[in-house]
Formats: sequence, structure tokens, C-alpha cells
Amino acid sequence: MSRWPHAVLFDFDGVLCNSEPLHFFAFQEILAAEKIELTEAEYYNEMLGFDDKGAFKHIFQAKGRELDPKTFLRVMTRKSEVMMDLIRRRKFQPLPGVEEFVRGLWRHCPLAICSGALREEIEAMLEGLALRDCFSVIVSAEDVDVGKPDPRGYVLTVKQLIERFPSKRSLKPADCLIVEDAPTVIREVKRIGFPVLAVATSYPVERLAEADYIVQSLRPEDVRKNVPELKAFVSPE
Repeated sequence: MSRWPHAVLFDFDGVLCNSEPLHFFAFQEILAAEKIELTEAEYYNEMLGFDDKGAFKHIFQAKGRELDPKTFLRVMTRKSEVMMDLIRRRKFQPLPGVEEFVRGLWRHCPLAICSGALREEIEAMLEGLALRDCFSVIVSAEDVDVGKPDPRGYVLTVKQLIERFPSKRSLKPADCLIVEDAPTVIREVKRIGFPVLAVATSYPVERLAEADYIVQSLRPEDVRKNVPELKAFVSPE
């Protein structure tokens, strides 16, 4: 039997790609047009882990503003437009160690992405990072009725991996490793049996204590030191 993990499921923003600053800029610009102020502290403390729908609903409620269907459609459409403009202008980059980590794992087990971002955004940034070929399954915001921190997206990701790889038909949450940066998501996926590797890119280590493993980055030396089970997959630099 192959060694654990049998599949690795990644979040995208703040795990593979340094794209959270792009999302913050887009949210801030769009909300300003609605006469809502969004600070950087509010974004990182309150909105990480939500998809765009959940983030807009949260901030409008927090600011005591009604989010009617017409406004909701307007801000969602504008958010996508602003993000794609930033992506086309290459205002993003991989996080440290990502290419080596992903390429090392890719040779040994299936990889997937489960993200609250839109598919168009994920695909465009993955192409820019030259990592699109490494991921067999992508589950994005459009694929789920309830977004993160609800764990159903990760459950759907496992289901799609099983459909893609019939040899993985017995794949269970405990057989996988999730790589995440949001404490709320980590808490929810742990409840249904997924082991989690937390990356301290968006939150300090103490906020990630519920994860099974914690690393400062996905650099090979960090992973090998803190996740012994992955030593065989990640070569030293």
C-alpha cells in the first residue's frame, strides 16, 4: 500500500499564491464605491476563509447595511472584473517553496485545489505560476452551494478525485492531507476527519493550533522539519 497521504488538497489564496493582497484591494475598491470602508485589519481578521458571496454578506451585515439582490449582483460582478484585471497585469506571485513542494508531491499522489475563489481566477493564476498541470481536480466557488468555512467543498473534492482515479475509490478524509491557512476552515475540516497542514502566511502560528502540522512556509526545509511523513516527497533544497 502506498504511503500516506494518498491525496493532497490545497486551498489556493494564501497557500499556493500570494493573492490575498489582490482580493483585499478589490474588496476595498468595490466597497468604497458603496460608501463602506474596509480596513486591512478587518479584511484579514474577518473575511479570510469566506468565498466572495460570504465575504460580501459578512461585511454588509457587520456595517449595518442591507445587501439587496441588485447590489449583491453589482458587487459580485465588479469584484470579478477587478480581480481579473489585476491577474492579467500579473499582480501576483507564488508563495515561498510552493513550486518545489507541489512538484515534489505531484510525482507521488494526486493533487487538488478547493478554493472559495472563482474558477477563472484560479485557472489564470495557476497558468501564470506554471503549475496548472499538477492539479487533477479544481473545486471553486461556483461548484458549491455553501462556501468555506463549510467543509462541503473539500468533501466534493474527494468525490471528484475518486471519479477521476477509480483506483482511489476507497479514499476517505483520513487518507488525505489538506493544506490551509484559515483557522475557521481548519476547524471545520478537522471535525469531519481531515488531517491538516497549516501554513502561517495569513495568520500567526498561535491562531493555527488546531491543525495537525504547522509550517511558516512550504519551503522544503520547513516541510521536512515539521511534517516527517512528507520527507520522502519533498527533496531538500
